[in-house]
Amino acid sequence: MDATGAFAGPLSVAHAEALLRGIALRGTRLEEPVDALVVGVPWIGPHVPREPLNPITVAAVALGLALRLRRDAFPIRPDGSLVLIHPLARSFAHGTQTPYATMFSALRDARDREELAEAERGAAGDERALTAYRAGAACHPLLPYADWAGCGPALSRLGQVIVAGCRDAAAARTLGFVPSHGMSSALEMAHGVAGGRARLGILLAPPYAPLLVG
Repeated sequence: MDATGAFAGPLSVAHAEALLRGIALRGTRLEEPVDALVVGVPWIGPHVPREPLNPITVAAVALGLALRLRRDAFPIRPDGSLVLIHPLARSFAHGTQTPYATMFSALRDARDREELAEAERGAAGDERALTAYRAGAACHPLLPYADWAGCGPALSRLGQVIVAGCRDAAAARTLGFVPSHGMSSALEMAHGVAGGRARLGILLAPPYAPLLVG
């Protein structure tokens, strides 16, 4: 990948200019929001190089990253569908992703947001997890909660998240997602939610192109 520019000065200003330049170069125009958007999720994540994704980081990549790369409007109609293409295996890399496994268990067992918030407060004071983080053996115990919180804005606008090719239905349901064996059944669900014929979009990945909506 070639460099498209170099920016200097205060970090906040340089970062904003870099984002504007990237959007201008790679942004894709979407005339109006779609009824359902299909997003392919890669097998590696944004945190540790070449480390496989777990259910939380799958959600973070699609909902917290891909759907936040947009301008002017949300790319999916209110209560529309997001179709994720990923097996969503309940697999957590030993050691480095232990905080994700702990948070996933808390998410599975929590009956409401307050119980999940209580688990987050417990993670913030987990000395063993903090020691592992300081030693470089694991991510910070609050990183999984930050990743999941980043999914919130998109989840609040969506009617459902369908996981096409899901191999762990329990993991999908823990996240509040709908498991689907394959793409055909996932699209059938999306069409049904839209009243029979959904206007579909496909976001190729990675890297995800910013969506300029409207």
